[in-house]
Amino acid sequence: MLFISIMIACREPDTGPQFDVRTTSTDTLTIERVRKFNDRSVPGTILITDDGKQGVFKIDQADNSSTDNTGTILVTANGARYKRDYTGSASTFWFGITTSDSDIGPKLQTAVDAVSDLTFPDGTYTQQTEVRIHSGLSIRGNQGRVIINLTKSYVSLANPIDHAKALENVLIDGLSWNVSATGTGTYGVLTVDGPTISNFTVQNCSSTDAAATASTNFLTVKIQAGKTGNNITVQNNFVQAKRMACEIFNHDNYGVYAGKTITVANNNFYSCEFGISLSGPLDGLTVDNNYLKNCSLYGIEIAGASHNVKITNNKFEGTFDKFLIGSNDGSGDKNGGTIEGGMLITNNRTVGTCTGGVQFFNAGAATFTNNYFTMTGRLTLQNKSSSGGTYADSEIESSSDIAIVCDNSANNTFTRNVISNQSSRGNTATFQAYGPGATGTKLTGNVMKKSAGGVYYQATEGASIQASQNVDGAGNPIP
Repeated sequence: MLFISIMIACREPDTGPQFDVRTTSTDTLTIERVRKFNDRSVPGTILITDDGKQGVFKIDQADNSSTDNTGTILVTANGARYKRDYTGSASTFWFGITTSDSDIGPKLQTAVDAVSDLTFPDGTYTQQTEVRIHSGLSIRGNQGRVIINLTKSYVSLANPIDHAKALENVLIDGLSWNVSATGTGTYGVLTVDGPTISNFTVQNCSSTDAAATASTNFLTVKIQAGKTGNNITVQNNFVQAKRMACEIFNHDNYGVYAGKTITVANNNFYSCEFGISLSGPLDGLTVDNNYLKNCSLYGIEIAGASHNVKITNNKFEGTFDKFLIGSNDGSGDKNGGTIEGGMLITNNRTVGTCTGGVQFFNAGAATFTNNYFTMTGRLTLQNKSSSGGTYADSEIESSSDIAIVCDNSANNTFTRNVISNQSSRGNTATFQAYGPGATGTKLTGNVMKKSAGGVYYQATEGASIQASQNVDGAGNPIP
């Protein structure tokens, strides 16, 4: 009895069913037929013929636990596991996703869980439930030819539920969403809120939620307390009728620059409340060559005390409150944030005359060059966090009573600009320094064009201006 007990204890564990595998030929079968296999003798290789799911599958005798997902794993009635033999990107069709599905969400979740690279064939799909994505994932479609209608959930793709898992090396490329589901708040079509995020790219996508009255975002990235967000790229997207087209923010890591190397470039953002909003302590922001049109609040907003900000080659058209603004919220100091260096703002321009203006609460010691703005509002530098800057070689044409105002912002230099508010009906000044904090303002070598009832420049309420070598529109020296 002791000997028998020892032998039982030493027996190798059950590894699942074993099969006589035929390796001399490939069986051509349907998925339904494969799933009905109940014989010990099975083919080693099968060729699936189902329309849209064609492909070669090979048996994996070492696997006795994987779940049948239709696309890459098939399980027979007697437990044999066949796995698709392929290279490159998987097709959503393999997983049974079709344009006739009332909700592709569950099947898409199965596909996302199964592969690292997934492609949608051209077509129009319907999604009602959100899908959770994972690290190392690419989801692709032909730009403008893969349309997903969001009729119930306004979130299409979101981060893993477990925030302890980082979200890394993710690419969303070429998908389009039409949103008719209603909702309010920050979240939107693409939402990351919770995990650490790195190497995250959204490109060649489009979205509109005109039917849902622009109540949610297109892209939301929220960096939670204790987390980081690095190498985030948003490029070549077309988005309209959103609360915000692109919102990336760090409000929960007070004084910590937890978001780094963020690029928003070559996008077209139309008819949103905000086009681009990057806020809180962030480091290394590039906002380049975007087209912002009719954003009712802000076109581009840099909010809070950010480091190393470049705003270049952007175009603005239509109606805004402010088409370009650096404001303070999140960890920004309401009385003027601590800005390291200063924003680089160059080669930006308006298309026609924009309704709205430009306001910097936190431009730091800005380099503002070669910008061409025709607008109804002002260029305003506000508080000490927009001090020490150089504003040069630009054209500012405003129909406001003041074209440029330094409001308690010190030591800013304006040189070789064309500054005009000659179309204004006001009688104030083309350029104004205001408040006791607006000292050390230098106005040198500019062409200035004033309104009929105004003056070229003035310093009020304790401000000071050092003006020299400025001329009027006819080239006459301004005293």
